[in-house]
Amino acid sequence: MRKIAAFFILFFLSLGLQQAQAQSGKSYQDWLKESRAKSKTAATSKKAPAKGKGKAAAAKASDAAPAPALAPPSGTFRGTIGCSDCQGIRTELVLTGSPKDAKRTFTMKQTFVGKPADKSIVTGSGKWFLAKGNKQDPDAVILQLIPTDGDLDLMYFLQVSDSELKLLNRQQGEISDSQNYSIHKL
Repeated sequence: MRKIAAFFILFFLSLGLQQAQAQSGKSYQDWLKESRAKSKTAATSKKAPAKGKGKAAAAKASDAAPAPALAPPSGTFRGTIGCSDCQGIRTELVLTGSPKDAKRTFTMKQTFVGKPADKSIVTGSGKWFLAKGNKQDPDAVILQLIPTDGDLDLMYFLQVSDSELKLLNRQQGEISDSQNYSIHKL
């Protein structure tokens, strides 16, 4: 009985820490406002580059301009992502709610192509959060999936665009091999 109680305590402690990490720092809305303000400032500074600095100053200004702000992910995303011991993982992710809602939920179904039927489907559901930044990009928008039901583990996706999410590793870094790890909005 003690082991079960300890398991539940550790599980909820871990879940709470993930939620706190996901919500630490600036909210997504604050970051979105800040990003838009920066892009307006960068747009006005590009119009009149400093005299005497020529192409180097213009190139530096374009490198410093932030990417356009992304809308929070929502809806259904599908794709086949890479798999080291199968032909691919057909993935369907459904996100409901928005970063402002308390009821941000997800459901996911993964089908491991080429595996026996009894081991080929993994499903789960839970809560999702947005976080800002990872080791490669401090401005990246990271979608965190925290499962509360089913067979899934904690997962991270990079929001590449309004219509593309890319699976990240457990340290929230990009996976460095030649397989596809993106899923796209329907």
